[in-house]
Amino acid sequence: MTIEKSQSSSPTIFPESRLAHQLLDGLDGLEIGPAAHNPFGLKTRNVGLGSDRNAFDYEFFKQAQLEMCGRFSQIDISADAAHVPLPDNSVDFVLHSHVWEHLPNALVALEEWIRLIKPGGYLFVIVPKRDAALSDKGRPLTAIASLIEIHKKERRTGSLPPSETGSGRGHYTIFSPHLLREIAGWYNEAHRHAALAEIIFQETDDKVGNGHTIVWRVKKYPFLAVLARSFRRLLGFSPSEPRTA
Repeated sequence: MTIEKSQSSSPTIFPESRLAHQLLDGLDGLEIGPAAHNPFGLKTRNVGLGSDRNAFDYEFFKQAQLEMCGRFSQIDISADAAHVPLPDNSVDFVLHSHVWEHLPNALVALEEWIRLIKPGGYLFVIVPKRDAALSDKGRPLTAIASLIEIHKKERRTGSLPPSETGSGRGHYTIFSPHLLREIAGWYNEAHRHAALAEIIFQETDDKVGNGHTIVWRVKKYPFLAVLARSFRRLLGFSPSEPRTA
């Protein structure tokens, strides 16, 4: 992780995750939305919106990191979290902490991360607990049906509806352990070329301590994927679209 330094009177840096080190040490991965005050100490390339993609949000998050710990994480791959310009099956893992809730289409992002992960690789996720953020108090937990509807709209129209657009500084999704498992169930039901297998769940993450950790192993089925792409070509669908039931 490359960082730039500045001055901070009382730096705050959260501890690294022992679980992440146990599973991911020695592997090559991606960290989505890195933060210098919340390091993992793993071999990753950092993915996020650089100043070339969204100068306003980039500067906001840069200043927030400088205020927290006097430094900030450099972006190695300037890209939307749901559209990363890397080949299929190119990384051992995708990792993120307190990032998924900021994405307007959680399921499209999930599909992209699974596309990037090699067969047998890991998706390591930390999401905030129900009331970790004051702004989430009083808001209802997100229902899987609403995520599926947003996913369908973007796949159908190529863009998000107005109610789902805006700055990445807000929370679009209010996660719960139940929702995380429903998301995996949706993915496994709707896709035939890959599947998620939960291997570890922490009710309280071993990093900051205000979130849930879930780790999925990514299974892939190349032969079925080839058949699925061929079938979709016959039906006139773009071969780049995910195969859904």
